[in-house]
Amino acid sequence: MGVVNTYTPSQMADQPNWLHKLGNLLVPSSQSQSNSGTSVTNKRILDELVNSFQDSIGRESVGSSMLFNAHFLIILHPDTYEDRQNAFPVIVDEAVKAFKALIESQKGQYERVAPVASSWFFKFGGGREFSGETVTPTDVYVVGALTGILPGNEPRQSPDKLHVTRRVKQTNRYEKVDVDIHTFQHIDFREPGAFVVKFKFEPAPAPGERAPMPGAATRNAPHLPRSLSAGLAEITYYIAELNKEDLYRMRDREVVIARKEPENQHFPNYLLLESAYVSNPHARIRYDDATQTFQIASFSRNETRVNEQLIPRSEPASPQWYTLPDKAQILLNSMVTLNFQRTS
Repeated sequence: MGVVNTYTPSQMADQPNWLHKLGNLLVPSSQSQSNSGTSVTNKRILDELVNSFQDSIGRESVGSSMLFNAHFLIILHPDTYEDRQNAFPVIVDEAVKAFKALIESQKGQYERVAPVASSWFFKFGGGREFSGETVTPTDVYVVGALTGILPGNEPRQSPDKLHVTRRVKQTNRYEKVDVDIHTFQHIDFREPGAFVVKFKFEPAPAPGERAPMPGAATRNAPHLPRSLSAGLAEITYYIAELNKEDLYRMRDREVVIARKEPENQHFPNYLLLESAYVSNPHARIRYDDATQTFQIASFSRNETRVNEQLIPRSEPASPQWYTLPDKAQILLNSMVTLNFQRTS
């Protein structure tokens, strides 16, 4: 299990690297009573996240399939947000550890883990009002959904109503409600408060089917020479605000990662991403013949991370190259996750 992806990813996604729905259900009695009168500590934020996630397993799972919330909004008073923000990456890291432990502990009740999303998404925001209620410095609101809580999207991309889960204030009860998208207009969701953690769960073998031995899938497979169609590397990417995942094959020795804009459409070696969180250009990846390694350079004023490591920013005309492992997770501005895999 890796470190938080300040957006998720390479270590957290089980190698080392984004939300929920409501109906009345009691939370296990071990959970504490309302914290409305207590101060907001890092542990309290963590507990609220874990309790919300645990409730979602029982609420969303169906038949032999385990389902759970994957997208979370954490709403705090602006003063609390400022006071706690440096701890957000650690809180997310600990939350993901707890989520995985809960999933493991309940696997015996289900034949398979079947999440709707492909990443855990966390977004922290500060506001003085939420859903008609005053947000005080002692309040923590956790709003969860299976997928798709993305306040800040353009109206054409967002539904009028969001189906979410939230705890009833001053109780240990969670409920499923429809929240108007405009409910979030008073919340300041800042880019540094967003985290995406990629996850992957291996499907259980079908009844009567024997699980393959490690390496069995490739032991008898013929060795195929690398072809142009295979590319030098594969880059799978996940855009959190669109809940979109896709694959890009790197066939050129150098590729530019940039926001999808009309002026970029005619470049054959551009990986274009439909995200306002991606700069134009954001980074370049190249294969270096001298070292026989891949390298990456970042040009964005917003951070770029490789396997959780923040890499330095440089100017496009004078790139500072950073060695890219043959298998790596690249996080752009805490919102877009790229999983890089060398194929040559």
